[in-house]
Amino acid sequence: MLAAETSVEYYLILGLVILALCSLNLIVLTLVRRFIPDRRLAVAKFADAECPRVLVQLPLFNEGDLIERLLGAVMALDWPRDRLEIQVLDDSLDGSLAISQRAVAALKQQGVHIELLHRVQRTAFKAGALAAGLERSKAPFVAIFDADFVPPPDFLRRTVGALVANPDLAYVQTRWGHLNRDESLLTRVQARLLDSHFGVEQEARWRLGLPLPFNGTCGLWRRAAIDSAGGWDGDTLTEDLDLSLRATLAGWRSGFMGDLVVPGALPTSPRAWRVQQFRWTKGFAQCFIKLIPLVWRSRHLAAWQKLMISFQIGQSLAFVVGVACLIMGLPFMAGAVVGGSGLSLVAFVTSFLGFVAPIAFLAQAGRGEGLHLTFIEILSALVLTSGLLLSNARGGLEALLGHRTEFVRTPKARDRKTGYAPIWRNGALELGAGLALLGFALVEQPVAVLYLAMLIGGLVGIGAMQVIDGLDLARPASLRN
Repeated sequence: MLAAETSVEYYLILGLVILALCSLNLIVLTLVRRFIPDRRLAVAKFADAECPRVLVQLPLFNEGDLIERLLGAVMALDWPRDRLEIQVLDDSLDGSLAISQRAVAALKQQGVHIELLHRVQRTAFKAGALAAGLERSKAPFVAIFDADFVPPPDFLRRTVGALVANPDLAYVQTRWGHLNRDESLLTRVQARLLDSHFGVEQEARWRLGLPLPFNGTCGLWRRAAIDSAGGWDGDTLTEDLDLSLRATLAGWRSGFMGDLVVPGALPTSPRAWRVQQFRWTKGFAQCFIKLIPLVWRSRHLAAWQKLMISFQIGQSLAFVVGVACLIMGLPFMAGAVVGGSGLSLVAFVTSFLGFVAPIAFLAQAGRGEGLHLTFIEILSALVLTSGLLLSNARGGLEALLGHRTEFVRTPKARDRKTGYAPIWRNGALELGAGLALLGFALVEQPVAVLYLAMLIGGLVGIGAMQVIDGLDLARPASLRN
């Protein structure tokens, strides 16, 4: 028994050290963003007659009325019409396809070079649609926009100019904005998290000269880079990260334009957000398994770059490690097993870094909202992301086990069909786990409630929000709030 307890303690210490290193990585990025000077991309300027041909790809799936708004923004792009190709890649299964057909037909009558591609079989999902579209075009530059984004008119002038002026760049990623930031506390939390990703993490990697992950939309690719990297591949749920890393391994660099903002819509329901985060977490873990051996064998990257890339795409597995540490730590919390001083020290350091790192990271992305609103957004972000622990850990575990699931789009609004799903799929698991953890702590070690407050609050909060949202959607429309 003593040997088993010692082994558990060693594994627990190892897990806590891994979590501490992930927090240190976040602190490093925050400090880089704060103290290393900004970098600016050179941007070429050219007259209309000098503009190269550009393909704009719009991958869609059951997007409804968002199609018309997106096409309106694309038609407003400042680019010569005879140098612009537009592909509506619509694999919709609902009435959205009819909307795309009408919109494309109307634009064709106006002389716009636009085509609609609809696949009956969604092979490789979004990656497959993008690859199918590329087969029908020879344009040297490819812009990609998801349905919920509205590109500004100067998007192509600036991004194409950046790739022309920097021939070693595979792609340029721009920053996401938020059309519905102030709709609810949930959307404000998402906006804060995404602002931290683009304004701190992406910006820091750009300043360090590290490879940047393509975010799947609001970017411009060089066609030659896509081809040399092997093209789009649908064997992970994050085809964007997969292709961008393979382009890096092929010797290409990537660029970031943080001052070019493309506004988009945030998920408005807790379940939609959870589904989105699950897909991203699982996709990152899949890319880690697929590509990390190639990263460490690469001759194009320095050792420190390989280490930073490893943390970048491996951080999603921290949720799996976090759940493992929680389970292994329960006997120690209950007093059934007494840990040594080494475990206590590692637990303290990991907990301290686990609070300081995300707070500094999220605070760095502030927009001058004021102390009160900043405090609410950061605290809410910490709590609600803690509530995703079980869902994201499942995503990471499925990736490790090789379990494949289909690409599930993020609903852009509250999906009525969600209301008819079994309640246990709509938050009951998180709610039950949070209440069980609270009960365990109160019975076995009441002081542990303070230590676990954020996790318990997150699980109960995310679970309750999903259950309430699902029950509300299950009611007749005339009875909803």
